[in-house]
Amino acid sequence: MVLAAIVAGVFTCRQFNRKNADVSGLKANYEVQAADLIKEFAENDSSAMKKYLGKLVTVRGQIKKIDHDEEGYYTIVLGDSAGLSSVLCAMDTTQHVDAANLNKVSSVNVKGYFIAFEKDETGLLGSDVKLNRCIVEKQAH
Repeated sequence: MVLAAIVAGVFTCRQFNRKNADVSGLKANYEVQAADLIKEFAENDSSAMKKYLGKLVTVRGQIKKIDHDEEGYYTIVLGDSAGLSSVLCAMDTTQHVDAANLNKVSSVNVKGYFIAFEKDETGLLGSDVKLNRCIVEKQAH
């Protein structure tokens, strides 16, 4: 019983203090334009979910906006400024400087893990493809 408690304690401590692997040196499973990714989900979201879930994806697109919350986290929003749907790229905490220095009127390559698709059933707000632990690969002007 004591041994089980010790093993559980060590496991919990390791999980709590675990660091995520840096994605900058990893090759993306898919490279896609933001508009094409949004379209793929709009046409068949269940098929796209199976394809991308948990995969590392590089998305190239126009920056619609850059959000910065009160805790210092950045989210880069990619997509057509005239469209309602977007690709939301939650930046890795090591990438704050890169995110802060982006030019909002340019295109950018962002690499991150696909985690969710939020479908707008009403057609009023637009749907969102979500990536997590993102890094900026390069910015094109």
